[in-house]
Amino acid sequence: MPTAPSNWTFDANTRERVDDIFAAWATTDTPGMTLGIYRDGAPLYTAAYGMANLEHGIPLSPGSIFHVASISKQFTDLCIALLAADGLLDIDDDIRQYIPQVPDFGPTITIRHLIHHTSGLRDQWQLLNLSGWREQDLVTDDDVLYLVERQQALNFPPNTEYLYSNTGYTLLSLIVRRTSGASLREFAQERIFRPLSMTSTHFHDDHAEIVRGRTQAYEPVDGGGYRISIPVFDVAGTTSLFTTVEDLAKWESNYLTGTIGGPDLIAEMQTPGTFADGSAMEYAWGLRVVEWRGRHRVGHSGADNGYRADFLRLPELGFAVTVLSNVSNSAPGLLTERVAEIVLGDLLRSEVAPSGAEWTTTPVTADNIAGLWTNAERGQHLIISAREGGAWLDVGDKSLRLDEERPGLFTYPAFRLQIMAGQDPDMLRVVLDGNVTSFSRVEPWLLATTELTALCGTYWSDELGVSYEVVPMEGAVGPSIAIRRRKFDDQVFRPLAVDTFVRDSLDFGIRLTFERSNDETVSGFLMTAGRIRNLVFSRQS
Repeated sequence: MPTAPSNWTFDANTRERVDDIFAAWATTDTPGMTLGIYRDGAPLYTAAYGMANLEHGIPLSPGSIFHVASISKQFTDLCIALLAADGLLDIDDDIRQYIPQVPDFGPTITIRHLIHHTSGLRDQWQLLNLSGWREQDLVTDDDVLYLVERQQALNFPPNTEYLYSNTGYTLLSLIVRRTSGASLREFAQERIFRPLSMTSTHFHDDHAEIVRGRTQAYEPVDGGGYRISIPVFDVAGTTSLFTTVEDLAKWESNYLTGTIGGPDLIAEMQTPGTFADGSAMEYAWGLRVVEWRGRHRVGHSGADNGYRADFLRLPELGFAVTVLSNVSNSAPGLLTERVAEIVLGDLLRSEVAPSGAEWTTTPVTADNIAGLWTNAERGQHLIISAREGGAWLDVGDKSLRLDEERPGLFTYPAFRLQIMAGQDPDMLRVVLDGNVTSFSRVEPWLLATTELTALCGTYWSDELGVSYEVVPMEGAVGPSIAIRRRKFDDQVFRPLAVDTFVRDSLDFGIRLTFERSNDETVSGFLMTAGRIRNLVFSRQS
């Protein structure tokens, strides 16, 4: 077990500075969060700020149980690793050996590809939404498998790109069941949680089950107050781990001791994968592995409905911190970093501003970055407007006001979003949760009403099993279209280029590209939406 540096201290003054970070949540009328700081795998400081349940006036405590969303993935991966050690599977096996319902896309998709998000499989959450599931609708393994079976293409050939896919981890949970004979919940309980005495932790695979000590989750309401926002999932593996900051201390200890799995396996789980061309990834087994402030950083975040979570480890310093939250407008990823900065001080390097002539910050105003921006290669875009003395990012039916941290740098901290302008007025660099994308300015297509009419009609997707109606709409920038479908409000798309329309969202939007037959009649469109590329919709007569 590593020894923390002698100048790594946590005195009363440090504790007070840490508590100050969470002061805004330390009330009896807001949700909040719990904090765990660990040293050499042992809890050093745990605290709670705010309420676990606003209706019943129950405060949070370090023992409060949270849904931690994608932090679940590292536990799913340890289950897979243990099954491999048992000889029941090989991580380079074809997944169709265990789940033959997955279509044969040509190239082999392996278990390793699922682990590293390099399978090319389209993401389940967006497939579910596009096929008609609303946030409050129950999601089961069978629902996900139904959509996987309908898919006719991948986003890209396996192991050529990284694109986060929750689908892969739901399939991993099915592989656990089909190889071990036990559900992921049962297997993890027997092989991980019980041996580590993680008594408040389990994979929650029954949304109606009563869990003593569970927190309620919330999202803010315009004008003040909160509304309940709880996941309705019976899927586990990609998400649905319930745990506490106290139990996560025992999980952190296992990274240092290898009690479950052994030191070699635990080291492998923290080793990033490799693409087909030999280049290295920043993703290991359910963990992001990067350099941060001059240190080796390992960890993961999580977000579902009103729950937010972050787990940050700096192994060479024997330091780890986790923040679990039950409100959607919190930012645990920023808070764990802030705690690390306060506790570790000079053991972390100063943050270095991005360099390079094209990103040398110059006096840039909101007016300079307002407009429509696109990354044609990835099919992504964003729309920024300037009003009320600031810059706003349009996201669907909402606008997010960006903070101007310094000339040329605009941020939205709750989503770890940075927008950087430089000397080239037609270029932006955008960082979302550590992923960097460059965008170019474009002038939108101004279509005529006759051109709009030719696009309207009913379109069917075999892969989603749904039909969409395209209808004309007068948008803020002139003639536009809207998608109309059952159970949802109309979604307005604005023109981007000839036969191409876009709708704003935080993951760089949804893009519709209409296709034409030889006689120039519109025959269908392709939809690209974040973690889904080129879904086919055919026009119906």
